[in-house]
Amino acid sequence: MRIRDAAALGAVLCVLGAGSTAGAGVALLWDDAVDGDLSNDRLNPTAFVLGFGTSAIVSETMLSATAGGDRDYFSVTVGAGQVLTSIVLAESSSDGFDTAGFVGMQFGPQVTVDPDMPDASLLSGFAITSPDLVGTDILNMLSGQTSLGEGTYSFWVQQTGEFLTRIRLDFTVVPAPSGALALGMGLCLAGRRRR
Repeated sequence: MRIRDAAALGAVLCVLGAGSTAGAGVALLWDDAVDGDLSNDRLNPTAFVLGFGTSAIVSETMLSATAGGDRDYFSVTVGAGQVLTSIVLAESSSDGFDTAGFVGMQFGPQVTVDPDMPDASLLSGFAITSPDLVGTDILNMLSGQTSLGEGTYSFWVQQTGEFLTRIRLDFTVVPAPSGALALGMGLCLAGRRRR
C-alpha cells in the first residue's frame, strides 16, 4: 500500500493505533556474536542507516582499557522525514559478576573523544548499563534530548572488566510530524472525542 500524502498517512496511523511499532517486531542490524566485531576505530565507526520501526544493534566488549582489548564504535543515521524517538537498553548481560558497561554518544559521524584520556564533557551523554536498566529508554541520558531528528549519531561501547559484556540497543524511528500529518492526527483525535 502506498500512501501519497501526510494527511492520508495520519488517518492510517490513527486506525493503526497512532503509529505504534510495538507489534511490528525488531530488525536486527548487527550482532557481534554473529556478524563479527563492530569497528574498534572511533574515527571510522561501523555505519548504519535506520529505517522506520525498531532496529537492534548488539555489542560485545571486554578488557577495553588494556592493550588488545575491545571497544566498539558505530554510528546511526536518521534520514530526512524521520525522528528517533527512543533508544531502549534491551539487554545488558555478562559472562561474570561485572555486568556494568559503558555507552557514550556524540553528535556526528565519529567519536572524537580519546578513550585513553576521556573527557565526558565532550560527549552528548553516556549511560552506565546494567541488568537493572534493561527495558529503560536511555535516549535522554545519551543525548540530553527526548528525540532526535535527521542526522548522524555515533556511539562508543566498552567494558573495562575481564568479563565479556553484551549490550543490545533498540532504536525506534517514526515519521517526522509535518503540518498535514499533524492535521490528520488532530482530526483523528477530534473524531475520537466526539464519540
